[in-house]
Amino acid sequence: MAKSKRPVPGRKGRSPKRAPPRKSQRFPSPKSKRLETGGSTPAKPAAPTRRNIDAPVERQTLVDDARKVLERSGWREAQQEQLARACRALVAKLRETCPELVVGRPLKPSEVAGEIAVNPEDFRTILTVAAGAASAPRTVWSDSTNELLVEIAKIAVKIEEGLVHVQIPVACEETGPRTIGVTFATGSEAAPAGLVFAANTVPEGPSEIVEIWGEALVAVAWTSLLKTITTLADVAGSDHDGAGLVPAGLAASGTGIKLLVMARHEMDRVVK
Repeated sequence: MAKSKRPVPGRKGRSPKRAPPRKSQRFPSPKSKRLETGGSTPAKPAAPTRRNIDAPVERQTLVDDARKVLERSGWREAQQEQLARACRALVAKLRETCPELVVGRPLKPSEVAGEIAVNPEDFRTILTVAAGAASAPRTVWSDSTNELLVEIAKIAVKIEEGLVHVQIPVACEETGPRTIGVTFATGSEAAPAGLVFAANTVPEGPSEIVEIWGEALVAVAWTSLLKTITTLADVAGSDHDGAGLVPAGLAASGTGIKLLVMARHEMDRVVK
């Protein structure tokens, strides 16, 4: 069993050191060009050593899974409605013979394509692949004498109004199996926030785990979420330069997430 030792107090009878109060940290909206996080994004901790436990049963790719989710989401129909609002009668005729004349056409710089609606289960599937479940469904993190088993393939996602909860199953010798919760406050349909997210710097879970591994677990949840939305946008379409689309906003609700996507701005254009 993986182990995660807590620091031993210097004297018997002394109360164990408490974790510092949880602070709320805002993640700024990344730029459209690379969707990089700004200075207020949680600092990425030094990556712990990892070793895989199980070999994957089959290979998956994040892009392939994202394309499947888009097909099930009805994205093409939603995009067609967005791009052809002024000529619906003509679009109805073109659907049967020449759908590509409207649906999936390259977008002009800064042009908004519309929203991709993804249900919670599909979003969870993509996020676990983004976290590395295909190559490392189970992995052990090692840092000096501390070890933590992380069940990447079993990561769960719960979506509520304006909130995305990422739940990571872990285990160590001191606590046994536990679930660590990382909650991101996002925009909602009633209160749009673009791509601004906020999260606690210390996740929810036993102190034996979060005092040592808290920053690394928050980093896993955040990078997986960021990869998920950028990949969904990238495969949703392209601009005049052949570059994939980029996220412009995310709204969370009980029915899933709605991801607003658009073409890059003129100053961010990337020719492919």
